[in-house]
This record gives sequence, C-alpha cells and structure tokens, in this order.
Amino acid sequence: MTAALPKSCATCGETSCAMNAVGNIAVRSADKTTFILDDVWPEYASYVGATCMADDQMIAPRLFGAARYAWAGTVEHRAMLATANRHQMMRQVAAKSGAVRQVTYLRTDAVLATALARHIDYRADHLVVAQAWLPWLAKTGVLGGRTYDVLMSRFPLFDLHHRLDAAATEYGESATISDFRAGDDLVDAERSALDGARKIITPHHAIADLYQAKAVRLAWHRPAQSTTRPPGTRTAFLGPTIARQRPDIARNLARHLEEPLIVLGSHHEAPDFWNGVATEVRPFGDGWLDDVGTILHPATMTTQPRALLGAIANGVTIHATPACGLAPDDYRLIA
Repeated sequence: MTAALPKSCATCGETSCAMNAVGNIAVRSADKTTFILDDVWPEYASYVGATCMADDQMIAPRLFGAARYAWAGTVEHRAMLATANRHQMMRQVAAKSGAVRQVTYLRTDAVLATALARHIDYRADHLVVAQAWLPWLAKTGVLGGRTYDVLMSRFPLFDLHHRLDAAATEYGESATISDFRAGDDLVDAERSALDGARKIITPHHAIADLYQAKAVRLAWHRPAQSTTRPPGTRTAFLGPTIARQRPDIARNLARHLEEPLIVLGSHHEAPDFWNGVATEVRPFGDGWLDDVGTILHPATMTTQPRALLGAIANGVTIHATPACGLAPDDYRLIA
C-alpha cells in the first residue's frame, strides 16, 4: 500500500467539499502551525497538503516501512520506540475481546501522544491534532495558549457510549455490545478538548453534524466509477456479524428475501443467530461484491466507510443509518 497523495481542488472533482468553499480554509490567523498526525487518510492528506505552509511543522509517528504514517511533504517522524511499542501491543491483543483491545489502544496512545508532544515547535501558535492524541495532549498542557483544530476520525467517546448503550437496550443479550467503556476521566478530557477546538475537520457527515458551525466537512475520496460491472440482484449485510453492526435489524429486513442474504465477514454472535433467515456467508476479498445489488448497513457507528464507497462505485444501493458517515445523497435511510 502506498501513501495517498493529496489532490488539489483543480483535480479532485469534489465540489461539495468544505475545502472547495471560498475562504473556508484559506484564511490563516496563525504565524506557525504544527500538525500532529496519525494514520494517513486520503481526505486528511488532501487537507494537510492544501493547508500546510512552508514554515509549518508536521509531526507523525515513526515506524520503519509503515505506509500508514507516510504523509507527503517534509515530515518529522518521531517517537520510534513508543510507536513500535504501540504496534507490538496491537498485534498481541488483536484476537482479544473488545475491552482488552481498547484499553490497550488507549494506553499506548497516551504514551505515544506524550512522546510526540515533546517535539512541538515552541513557536507554533496553532495546532492541527489527530483525534487519537487530543486528550493526552490536553493533559500535557501543550494546548494551553494556542488555538487548535482536530482531525476527527471517530465519534467522541461520550457520544460513542450513548450509541452503544442505546444499541444494547434494543439488541438484548450480547457479549460484544457492552464489553468496553472508557473511563469517565478520559471521556471528560476528550469532550472538554473538543469543546475548545476552533474547528472539527472530518469527512464523516454524522460526526460533523455534532459540531455544526465549527465543522469543516471534507469530501470522501471515492474509487473510480465502474463502467463494466453488470447490475447485481442480491442483498448483502456488511458484517462482521457483531452487535454494534446491528445484524438484528438486517435479520428482520431479510426475512422475506427471495434469495439467501449474503453475510459478509466473520461471525461473533450466537451460532444460531441467523436461524430463520437463509444466508450465504462470504469473506471479504476478491469477488465480495459479486451479484450484490443492495447492501444493508444499520451499524451503530462506522469510522471509515471505505467498503461502502467501493460498493457505490460499483453501482450498489446502500441502505444505512446516518452513523455510516456518508453524505445523505449516498444512501437510503434505514428507519
């Protein structure tokens, strides 16, 4: 995988994006900005490429050969030991429960964010911060006396907890819907830091809706539109089959299908979960969209809807909730 290169407004083709709005990002009030970055998303690569000036500073984690941190431009890759530890711990808990994984992720994020904070240029009067580092940077004090924007990649913890709790009430018994909640101190720290941000920058429409006037809505980067794929006739559920994806809603919608529901991805619920609904289990990979014309995606939350964007490019109709993050015109609402 190679790093996504930034597009310009002249070549991107997205005219509904906030970056295309005159004056939305062009006006700078800071003399020097430091970007403290995490994973390369193509949307953020475009944004940083369009806004980072010659005298600004870009900081990202350092891990040899890691394309996920390969930002274009002059980047200071820092905190190699903390980054390596982050990835080692992520591998160790990859097969563990959600609670174990998330606690580990947060703990390593805290160490890495603190290490990156040491390299912020003291002359920077404005920061652009990846969400993963935000509460930890607030705790170090580096946000004090500076303005800052947030590159927001997931729902805030307070809202995420609310969504999961509501889903747990509707879904019923499940080992996967209530297995993790962040501590109140972290939830409060992130919420306070987000409230203090000048701008919330995200391609995720549902996240942007939480912040209204101070949200900068980026356009999702889209795969090229297919001109050769024949129309599909089958319906698929975009898994994995795990409670937060709300397969219970998909199961109810699929009961009267004439053909088996295609269930994409792995299974983490009770073995008899799909009883009463004819299914065809299909892994992600080559041919995952074969004969698919409709996708059901009633998930509680989606971070990066890359699979949905790929499906749309192949002429598939998406039935989803706003939590999918797509623009409203890209999907049909599941009530």
